[in-house]
Amino acid sequence: MRMPNHNIPERIGSAQHYEVLISKQEQICHRLELLADQLPDRIDTLAATTLADALYPTLRTCQDLEEAYVFPIILKWDRTLGPTVARLRAEHVEDEEHASVVAEAVTHFARSPRHADAERLGYLIRGLFQPLMRHSAFDRDIILPLYCRAGEPYS
Repeated sequence: MRMPNHNIPERIGSAQHYEVLISKQEQICHRLELLADQLPDRIDTLAATTLADALYPTLRTCQDLEEAYVFPIILKWDRTLGPTVARLRAEHVEDEEHASVVAEAVTHFARSPRHADAERLGYLIRGLFQPLMRHSAFDRDIILPLYCRAGEPYS
């Protein structure tokens, strides 16, 4: 008998799917923090490049869901949330740009750790995962409940 995989939501755009994507962002943040803590000498280069490859797509997937489902539904439910959604959209652009820079720097460091600047890389990594953790917490604690109350598509 095949057991269901509860980590894969059945419906794209559901609150459950959104929560899974927020969790994936949080996992990426924890992995980034671990990587920063391991610099410069204890870095697992395979884990670092795997993380670098997953970073942007993970962020983008969650942000795309927010843009396609979450934001339109909560704005339809409460137009006064417009400034909050505008701020979150601006953060998405900043996060994506920073994630690209971090991914490139991590990949470079993993390929050539002796020539790369570990202090700079640690700063770049922490400069991404700390605000991203705050953003994810806001999504989980504020936006996800609003989405559920506003009537996510599968409620």
